[in-house]
Order: sequence, then structure tokens, then C-alpha cells
Amino acid sequence: MLTCRVKYLGKEIEEQLKEQGQTWIYAAWHENTAMTAWFIRNENVAMMASDSKDGELIARGISLFGNIPVRGSASKGGAKAVKAMVKLLKQGHSAAITPDGPRGPVRQLQKGVLYISLMSGSPIVAAHIAANREWVFPSWDKHRLPKPFSKVVVSYSGPYFIDRNKLKQNETAVAAEVQQLMQQNVERVERELS
Repeated sequence: MLTCRVKYLGKEIEEQLKEQGQTWIYAAWHENTAMTAWFIRNENVAMMASDSKDGELIARGISLFGNIPVRGSASKGGAKAVKAMVKLLKQGHSAAITPDGPRGPVRQLQKGVLYISLMSGSPIVAAHIAANREWVFPSWDKHRLPKPFSKVVVSYSGPYFIDRNKLKQNETAVAAEVQQLMQQNVERVERELS
């Protein structure tokens, strides 16, 4: 990363939320896990890692990058992880979640992030990172890392606050709105790189 040229889109959103004393939830697709950890290093952000052997390695990486690992996922330890994330958000820590993790399907939002946002009162901020030259790994999520000397674009969406009544009436519609917000952010990065 030290050799890459980085361009931020929407970085002012973070600053505005900080000025308001508002915590938020970065929602980034699983393909961006390593890059998200790099770009929000040393910010004391709560980051979810699965409660598995692989998750142990990720949790260590989260700690090394100066953030707070929270163990659990949709498939294992989910309720415990949700409670821990909500507690940390209410204590003033922002959070980062991969809403298509830990096993996909790729770029398909799972609904846990909606309830963490609702219970904590923290908005969702879609985050996406891509490079004009990257390695794409043969994993289920097509994990990506920028190649040296590439152009990297980091993009943040505006905050999305969960409306309790709307979620209660139509959970699927709210999930589709957040999914669309994340997709629009991906497309914004792709336009910038083209």
C-alpha cells in the first residue's frame, strides 16, 4: 500500500459523523476484508471475525491493526457477536461488518447489519475499495489486494439510518435499500477507476 496512489470519495462523511459524536457501521463486502482493515487501522473500530479457526487468524490481524475483534458470525456465535457489537457502538466505537460474510453468497446482504444498526442507533456507511491493478484470489469471495504502484479508490456512502417502523413492516425492502446503497458505492468506485 505504501507504493499506491490513494483517492478517497466521501471521506468528509466520516468527519461529519465524528463532529456530531455519532458512531457508524462500515458495511464492506467480504472481498474487501483485508483492505478495510488496512484503511481503518488504529481507529479502535469493532470488527467482526468468525468464531472459527480461520476467524482466529483474522481476529489477530484486527488486533495488530489497532482495532477490536468481535468473534461471531451469522453461522456461529451470531447473537453473542451482535450484542457485543451493539455494546461497543453505544460505548463510542464505530464498527465494520461484511454483510455477505462469512460464506456468501457474494455481495448479497445478510440482515444482521440492519439489526445492529437499529439496536445501536448507528447508521450504515457503505465502504468499497478497489484498485486499477489487483490480485484476485480464488476464494469464494474473490478476495482482492492492490498490486504495487496501483491507483486505489476508497469510497464511502452517505449514512443510512434504519427506521424501526419501516424495518418492522418490510424487512426485505429495507435490506434491498442497503444492498442498493452498497452496489451504488461499488459502481462509483468502478467509474472512478475506468
